[in-house]
Amino acid sequence: MTVYTAVIFALALAFTFYMGYFDGANAVATCIVSRSLKPYTALIVAAIVKFAAPLLLCYLIGSYSVAQTVAGVIDGGALLTLPSRTVGFIFLLSTMIAVLGWLTLSLFLNVPNSTSHTLLGGLVGAAMVTFGASSVDWMQVGIKVILMVFLAPVLCMAFGFILQKLMLKLSVWLTRDAAGVVKGAQVVNMTVLSGAVSMNNTQKGLGVYLLSCVLLTDGATSVAEASKELNVWVMIGFCLAIMLGLLLGGFRLISTIGSKIYRLNLMQAYVSSTSSMIVSVVTNVTGIPVSTGQITSSSIIGVGMASKARNVKWKRVFKIFSSWLLTFPAACALGAGICALLNAIIAGGLF
Repeated sequence: MTVYTAVIFALALAFTFYMGYFDGANAVATCIVSRSLKPYTALIVAAIVKFAAPLLLCYLIGSYSVAQTVAGVIDGGALLTLPSRTVGFIFLLSTMIAVLGWLTLSLFLNVPNSTSHTLLGGLVGAAMVTFGASSVDWMQVGIKVILMVFLAPVLCMAFGFILQKLMLKLSVWLTRDAAGVVKGAQVVNMTVLSGAVSMNNTQKGLGVYLLSCVLLTDGATSVAEASKELNVWVMIGFCLAIMLGLLLGGFRLISTIGSKIYRLNLMQAYVSSTSSMIVSVVTNVTGIPVSTGQITSSSIIGVGMASKARNVKWKRVFKIFSSWLLTFPAACALGAGICALLNAIIAGGLF
């Protein structure tokens, strides 16, 4: 690992830790709010799953569809035209500074954000400055990034709405004993969702690292080749980052997801987690980077609309959706600006 790749690896780990710290609780929120598990028990179970799932289902099987999507927003041919490793380092460094900068700004302003769209926005902005706008695979960006800003929430809300309406029909046949079964099923949902979320999130930072292996070393000439040569300790590093993030910041978003959008009861929490789990698994299979908060929040909104729409906190929903729309273009502009600035500094011999 060169100095350049080591720097990008460290920044990618910081990004992954951020996702665990500020986004990781989304997968366990409904399970805790519905009292299916005690908070500490839920977080520990989720942390173990978040560490193990990417190792077992990504590294051992060799499936990196989300990481390849992240790296694939830049045309592979353009990567081979890079004039020097320094230019490639500036490109990736600008991306990560923009990403971490926007996430930090969002935190201080208390504005919800999507980590997926932040990363991809920063990557696209820096790529346009480094390789030109034609180097960006706009078809992939349009379908798997911009379209998913709208489509993912709609799908989650639709699943939540339909499943909740179905549950309301079935509830007349359920006895009090069904509560224990639902709590058990909720734990299963949380476990699967935690694993799916971890697989998606760890691969976002991993995608940037694989790009660094292509641009900054003499080894692989493509992301696919780099993934085949991936060191197990690199993967362990990403798994540890997301697990530690969850353990250290796990309680931060539970109240927001579990009650500030719509106050859930046991059945509603189960329906919401089921909807989130389905969409999260599908996005992993199809290689679509998604935000955990986007999925879980949208599922809860769908459940709330099917139950009592007037009880949904619509002002907060509007704030969340507005921030999702803003994230990609803002990160893109920031990535382009930082990349142009760093290139100008180096061209001027000041660095």
